[in-house]
Amino acid sequence: MLETKLDLIAKRAQREPKVKFNSLAHLLNETFLAECYGKLKKRKAPGVDGVSVEAYGEGLEEKLKELVGRMKAQRYRPQPVRRVSIPKSNGTLRPLGLPAVEDKVVQMGMARILEAIFESSFLDVSYGFRAGRGCHDALREFDRMVMKRPVSYVIEVDIKGYYDHIDHGWLMRCLGERIADPSFLRLMGRTLKAGVMEGGRWIETEVGAPQGGIVSPILSNIYLHYILDLWFEKKLKKSLKGYAELIRYADDFVIGCQYEWEAKRVLAELKERLKKFGLSVSEEKTRIVEFGRFAQERARKHGGKAGTLGFLGFTHFCTKGRNGWFVVGRRTSGKKFRAGLKAIKEWLRQVRNKVPLKEWWKILGWKLRGHYQYYGITGNGRSIHQFYRRVLWLAFKWWNRRSQKKSGGQTVFAKMVWRHPLPPPRIAHSFRVSAT
Repeated sequence: MLETKLDLIAKRAQREPKVKFNSLAHLLNETFLAECYGKLKKRKAPGVDGVSVEAYGEGLEEKLKELVGRMKAQRYRPQPVRRVSIPKSNGTLRPLGLPAVEDKVVQMGMARILEAIFESSFLDVSYGFRAGRGCHDALREFDRMVMKRPVSYVIEVDIKGYYDHIDHGWLMRCLGERIADPSFLRLMGRTLKAGVMEGGRWIETEVGAPQGGIVSPILSNIYLHYILDLWFEKKLKKSLKGYAELIRYADDFVIGCQYEWEAKRVLAELKERLKKFGLSVSEEKTRIVEFGRFAQERARKHGGKAGTLGFLGFTHFCTKGRNGWFVVGRRTSGKKFRAGLKAIKEWLRQVRNKVPLKEWWKILGWKLRGHYQYYGITGNGRSIHQFYRRVLWLAFKWWNRRSQKKSGGQTVFAKMVWRHPLPPPRIAHSFRVSAT
């Protein structure tokens, strides 16, 4: 029944793009929240209350009844998010937010309602966290933009700490464009300001989306839809003389431009636009790259090479296909390549003596398939083959260190791999746009 209501909301939102919904909070009832609980991922670390997803499921009906009662009486207040730090590949620490399970359930419900309302409003330039769209669609569109359109310059943009700097006031105004239910908006406001608990100390959150929150992806899309996508497509783009195109996946985006002087103008105006809404670009990671068919020709005349740029975990470069025509080449970015190998190395080190070889060998195969599923795209064959060879070497190294006594030499290992092969590299996403 709730799915039907959400479908009706989605259809009306699409049919009436300026309508404001003024009755939404009642949708967060016991039946709907029970569905939301069922969608939560199990075996995740608990929040500040120490309650796991599995434990919360015991006596779920009574807990949800009490939760809905508190929400109706406006006594529900989300708990602070438990913050832990995990090491990054560069040696620094990345903060990770762990909301309480009860708050995850409520956020799941709010996220589904927001998606029903705002999905039809989002523009085609947006690819992240949307049903039927993904990173490979964005990469395919990037191929098309560079190879089919008069693009000679690409602006590679990195928003500094995007999720931590979303302005609550502006975000609530964005939500108010389609939502007029004070109860729902009050609930969202409390979620945004729930705070963070770190080292036993509560930290107030005046800006930013909930760390680790289920509702954060849709909130980030709504925010950038209004402050970036619409501004670029409806205002800035119309004032340009040359061609320009925005391709965005969540907060990771690139802008293609025909002329260098307009690329500089776009970047300058983009910085001012983001600044107005509490955001800024990373000066070290944001740059204008001469990129495309004409960039390659100019670089060749001067005895150099066209620039490279990073987008969605790949390093993109200008090259030629087998027929001699210009194509966009790509390889797994060095950062992602090294991080992937490091993760597998640490995993092998931990399981080599704790898990039987037959079991961890199978899991290693799953990890390789997962790598191919993302990085196995047209033009990246060399990188995924190199990754496969490096993983084989790591597997041999830790297979041979399962005890003080060596397991065997390379010949023995090669025979084992022949009998029980790991998944070979494969192209999972084949696409190539002809430049002719």
